[in-house]
Amino acid sequence: MESVSRRDVSRRAVLRGAGGAAALLAGGAVASAGAGSAVAAPAWSTLQQRMSGQVLVQGATGYTAVAHGYNPRFDTVWPSAVARCVSTADVSAAVAFARSNALPFTIRSGGHALTGWSTGTGLVIDTTLISAMTVDPATATATVGAGARLIDVYQKVASAGLALPGGTCGSVGIAGLALGGGIGALTRPWGLTCDQLTGATIVFADASVKQVSASHWPGLFWALRGGGGGSFGVVTSLTFRLRPAPTFQVWSMPYDMSAAPAVVAGYQTFMATADSRLHGELSFRATPSTGKTSLTVTGTWIGSAAALTAQLDALVAAIGVRPNARTVSSQGYLAAMLQEAECSSYASCHLPPQGTIPRVPSAGASTMVYAPLSPAAVTTLVDRVRAGLAVPKATWTGCTVVALGGAVRSTTTADSAFGHRDARLMLHYLARWSPSTPTLDPTPFDGYVRGFRAAMAPFCGTGAYVNYLDISIADHGAAYWPGTYARLRTVKATVDPGNLFRFPQSVRP
Repeated sequence: MESVSRRDVSRRAVLRGAGGAAALLAGGAVASAGAGSAVAAPAWSTLQQRMSGQVLVQGATGYTAVAHGYNPRFDTVWPSAVARCVSTADVSAAVAFARSNALPFTIRSGGHALTGWSTGTGLVIDTTLISAMTVDPATATATVGAGARLIDVYQKVASAGLALPGGTCGSVGIAGLALGGGIGALTRPWGLTCDQLTGATIVFADASVKQVSASHWPGLFWALRGGGGGSFGVVTSLTFRLRPAPTFQVWSMPYDMSAAPAVVAGYQTFMATADSRLHGELSFRATPSTGKTSLTVTGTWIGSAAALTAQLDALVAAIGVRPNARTVSSQGYLAAMLQEAECSSYASCHLPPQGTIPRVPSAGASTMVYAPLSPAAVTTLVDRVRAGLAVPKATWTGCTVVALGGAVRSTTTADSAFGHRDARLMLHYLARWSPSTPTLDPTPFDGYVRGFRAAMAPFCGTGAYVNYLDISIADHGAAYWPGTYARLRTVKATVDPGNLFRFPQSVRP
């Protein structure tokens, strides 16, 4: 069987191909208007007069560079205009303009939505430039503009000797990541990104600006902690609680695919009760061009290398099969986050022209797993991984199995809208194809990831992670927010009763 490096098979590569985080929705709200997507030129000049940032219409200099989000499969969608907001006041002006003109609009921060809902044919309200960050070491807090990229947040807090639990895609926007949850290397030790949120600035449907926290608009604050982006307003800044940056032990153990059933079974049993300082995941990949599949167990540990040795010995014993190799490296917080993001340096960990992260067309889906995978479920999972070899024109397909638990269960649904507190695992399915053919018919790739999800549903149910939006999910409220959707709808009815902020899978009043 194929033996490849951790870099080749890791979830970081999966997330990069998926558009992160992913995903990772930063908005996707669509105005309730029935007007067409085109707006007369004088109207655009009116909006420009009300903004400090630029309004770029089709044909304007600079428009093409900002017209699209991360995933090039949606590059055939061209907005009528992009409002490049540089402040909360700009966002307020853009929301008021869209509402008064009955204009369809979308909200974009990182632009990584797997469904393409962070772009549209009307107005795109782009918060990318609202990216200023301040860190207060005395209070161990950071206030971050909604457009800041995750890797920039990591660099900023690390420079103060502090850390924030986040995701694994460096180019994803912090707003979309945090509002939907935020799963990464520090999730089991410290909790989700949304669990660290202590306050936010948000533009309401009437264009007013509110400061939201546990004491001001507490219901909305609850909703913003895991309720997803784009349903309640436009978040323009977020304040997070930080902790002293730990030292990481980053580890990897590749296995032959023949051992996959034993690896899945042993991994899920061990991680169910493992020390919460241990983060671990299984990374499967199938490469049609080579006809090969691969499996690597990867993760991090915040503690000593000696203590990690005992943990990994116990994990291998639970699996019952020795890996092909074991590598461990000790790294600081920023270095570990760069490796998690598959970046060789901070400078490279950005989209072009600033960095070298490629825009890769992809399809994705997910499943949240609450009960141990049965032998039949494990067999189905491994079979579906191998089925990825038959997806025509895919550069690779994959599945990542991520252990949850630990600190995720320390915050309840009474404190946060994230509905999957008791999930044991998250399964993330992905198919990607060549950037040279971004507009290739996505049907086979969508079919693969959705087929994977459907195949696992009889064993796992229909729960899904909102940051991996999946348009094929019919009852999205129950899938993304089990046990919290009814309360989310109540909050929605309070702050946006007219349903101005909406998209196909938003919270409905």
